Amino acid sequence: MWSRSACRLLRGCATHSSTAQSSVAACQAATDSAHRLGVTSLLVGASVCVGGAAWWERQRYRQSGRVARCDINTNANANANNHRNPLWRSQERKPIEKKIEESLILSGNSNVPLAEGIANHLGKKLGSIQLKRFADGEVSLQIMDSLRGKDVYLIQPTSPPVNEHLMELLLMISTCRRSSAKKITAVIPYYGYARQDRKLSSRVPISAADVARLIETMGVDRVVAVDLHCGQIQGFFGPRVPVDNLEAQIIGLEYFLNKNLQKPIIVSPDAGGVYRARKFQEGLISRGMDDVGIAMLIKQRAGANKIDRMDLVGSVRGSDVIIVDDMIDTAGTLCEAARELRKHGARRVFAFATHGLFSGPALDRIEASPLEEVVVTDSIPSNDRVRKCTRITQLSIAVLVADAIRRIHQKESLHDLFHTRA
Repeated sequence: MWSRSACRLLRGCATHSSTAQSSVAACQAATDSAHRLGVTSLLVGASVCVGGAAWWERQRYRQSGRVARCDINTNANANANNHRNPLWRSQERKPIEKKIEESLILSGNSNVPLAEGIANHLGKKLGSIQLKRFADGEVSLQIMDSLRGKDVYLIQPTSPPVNEHLMELLLMISTCRRSSAKKITAVIPYYGYARQDRKLSSRVPISAADVARLIETMGVDRVVAVDLHCGQIQGFFGPRVPVDNLEAQIIGLEYFLNKNLQKPIIVSPDAGGVYRARKFQEGLISRGMDDVGIAMLIKQRAGANKIDRMDLVGSVRGSDVIIVDDMIDTAGTLCEAARELRKHGARRVFAFATHGLFSGPALDRIEASPLEEVVVTDSIPSNDRVRKCTRITQLSIAVLVADAIRRIHQKESLHDLFHTRA
């Protein structure tokens, strides 16, 4: 009589319990008691109970799985519809999803505001580092955070003074390697010595390759650059050090879409930049701007930073023109190109370049030129004179670099960052 009541009680527990987990636990306890007491009927009841509880557990698991998959699909569709911009996560300052505590972002003295912006878009703060100079000018460096087992991202453009900032970068890489960092990624928004990429005369160095060898020898695992002067610099690093050459055009395209351009023409200042101009043209067309043309200037140099002659290939009459280049140094080529385009009937002349060096007489030349506006990025920090120049506009690439770091850390593809089409 006692054992029959126990069996009915156990069956009811398995059927009507609010959670299958509690039923399983109760039945398991009853089974153990049956073993101790030797009650056969209670063992039968406990077995039925466990079977029923397991069935309810499987039903609950299947139902929750359907709900979870539905939620995942719904969220994925919402993200696909609402966030077509590949940079949306960094623009909304989403934190890195994969083991954010295992990453560390450090910056040298070259461009701290850019580094802070990148860290901000990743939902992190810059790591603590002390960079000083000894009395004789040597670099004194100490990283205050633990590096052991971490993925370290060093943000250091080798902008002027190039040698100072390059030495800082080399010592930071070496320090991280000697401190047992798991992976070291050098983020170099501006790559110094990039223009010395081949031998144009006898007995001269190929400095771009030599700098690459120095960085690689220090123990870097990956390099992220922005608009290298020439693509073959990626090949100056060995196959064990992959190089990602980001393109800042994705930032410039959004800016020029709001300029109300009339019959826009994209102009390359030399034959080597036609690929860059073509991608800028395709980016504007894919974003809904019609009748975007392309033209090219052929220049003959008399020497470094000296233009002997410039010829236009294409027509710019009555059009708003955008000169697209990778950098502006002394602005001699840029200003001469603007004058040549105005001679051929250009309506307005704009310029977009990733790196604004503005060396020597650059600002005076821009002020005296027919240029409507010069747009650059903050890959190189601007000084007071540049900020006061009304014709120069500076855009931030912090969100672009931050999204590249996010994708690298989460082992995602960087394909969308190179795809300028909307």
